[in-house]
Amino acid sequence: MSGSTSSTTTSSQPLDLVTGGAGFLGSEIVRQLLAAGRSVRVLALPDEQLDNIEGLDVEVVRGDVRSREDCEAAVLGCSRVYHAAAIYRDYMPDPTPLYEVNMRGTFNMLEASRREGVEHVVFTASVVALGRPKPGELGDETTPYEAWNIDFPYSRSKYHSRRLAEDFVTWGMDVRIVCPGMVFGPGDVGPTPSGQLIVNVASGKAPGWTEGGCGYVDVRDAARVHVLASEKGRPGRRYLAVGHNLDNRDFLTTVAKIAGRSHKLPKIPKPLARMYLQTLGKLAIRRGDTPMMTRAMFDYSCQPVFFNNRRSVDELGMIYRPITETIADAIRYFRDQKLID
Repeated sequence: MSGSTSSTTTSSQPLDLVTGGAGFLGSEIVRQLLAAGRSVRVLALPDEQLDNIEGLDVEVVRGDVRSREDCEAAVLGCSRVYHAAAIYRDYMPDPTPLYEVNMRGTFNMLEASRREGVEHVVFTASVVALGRPKPGELGDETTPYEAWNIDFPYSRSKYHSRRLAEDFVTWGMDVRIVCPGMVFGPGDVGPTPSGQLIVNVASGKAPGWTEGGCGYVDVRDAARVHVLASEKGRPGRRYLAVGHNLDNRDFLTTVAKIAGRSHKLPKIPKPLARMYLQTLGKLAIRRGDTPMMTRAMFDYSCQPVFFNNRRSVDELGMIYRPITETIADAIRYFRDQKLID
């Protein structure tokens, strides 16, 4: 087994494993499980920082989901598994690790869970593992994937890992699948691509907006859907975790307003925006930096990617907080981290 193990948990409560539990979304799942009285084990990478779970009464196991042995050791004695470990990046010079973690890691964790005989697994997919609805329509958990013409490794890896999870369902395993929208909020240490968007806009680095839009969700609400899927969900069922659908103009202007940026953001034609991002991206890569937004992410979100959240509301009893609260909390967090002036 990679790395080391530490434990502060002495409760006799059933043990839950959260893979990626030191990450942005995973750590919030951990907090909510603890608040519900569950005992929690976290699978973290051997060299991963534990700032997000500092002070929490959890057992920490070091390992990598790409290792079958690490997965088997992490799940030993657990009753439920929340598989949130994944690489979430819209740019990597070589996306091979992304596919290995998101796909092979998912197989390893689900197979280890099956062999251990866990009660059930809650698997974190994504809205990009589903298809984009037609313009003017709302997608739902059944919208078929269709973005094959876009070279978007993260989206493809989450689609294939979702299909892997559903194969285990076909073979009789209880797996519940959560598909979060664009997750943001406080605690985004990375920051993730979603959080970086907030940072860029709040820092005055967004030149304008283009047509399109997507569904957003507070990290605390996304975690709550995971916990509710475990408590109330059905085996093999997909649950969207999307609090709000906003077009690009509304989202960017709302972020700018809450951040105190008074200048108006102009509309930019898609061809011009694509050319601008490509130029900035090439310059960033030459400097060894990460592009502000990749062409794949831009092309994917050029049409409204809006979803209906009724299943999480009606079946799980989910209540989503106002998006202005989430944006304000995210900006406050990033300012505390000195990422925004």
